This record gives sequence, structure tokens and C-alpha cells, in this order.
Amino acid sequence: MKSKNTNFDGKMILSKCCSILLLFTLISVFSCTPLKYGFGAQENSKFSTFDNLGIAKEDFIKQYGPPTNKGLYQDKPNKKVEKLYYTEKIKDFLVTTEFIFENDVLKQMERVETRYSLEKSGNRKLQNEKAHDLDA
Repeated sequence: MKSKNTNFDGKMILSKCCSILLLFTLISVFSCTPLKYGFGAQENSKFSTFDNLGIAKEDFIKQYGPPTNKGLYQDKPNKKVEKLYYTEKIKDFLVTTEFIFENDVLKQMERVETRYSLEKSGNRKLQNEKAHDLDA
């Protein structure tokens, strides 16, 4: 009877070891993506499919959250221009998108800056780029 008990315990231990090994392997595989792109990095910009010019500033902020930064000036006595900047980490890049509101209505969207965060060699590299208007 002892040998049956031993075989049963051995199978149970082997089964637990296999389960733990499988769990460890799955965790290791799925944790590689944050290491490659950094934690919180996205594949695409949340603005990559945006084409809704004319939206009210209040509705825009409700949908996309508060901006990273902003600028404000008066163009004419009755024309207030406000620029909202949103910066996102996309893979190895920091992408800044500018939204220009005239009298609280969205008139223009433009990618204003792209920064490459790390090179493979470990040196920091900065690339600034002025993009063309993304108006439709």
C-alpha cells in the first residue's frame, strides 16, 4: 500500500511542478512586450483615426482627457485661439500632437514633434520634426 501512496504523491508533485512551470513560462512570454516598448507604451496613437474637426473643446477634453500642455492667444478682438498638446508614448517614440481651437471649436490637428527615446546603443537621440497638417 505504501507504494501506491508514493506513486500518487509523485504524480501530484509532478503535476504541480508542471503547472508552476507553465504559469512561469506564460508570465515570462507576456511580460516581454513592456520590456521591448516600455510600460504603458502603445502600438498606435489614440489620434491616428481622429477626423472630427469642428468638435467643441469641452467635448474633446471629456473624450481625450486633459492636455499635456497648452498655449493661448488672442488673434483678433473676437477670436481666441487655444492650442492643446497631447504627448503619447508609442513604442520607442514620444509623439506630441497639437489641437488648435478657435473660439472653443477644433479647427486643426497637427503632429508637431516626435522624439526617439532610446537608441539600441543606449545613447539618447533627439529628433524634432514638424509634420504637415492632418486636415482632411
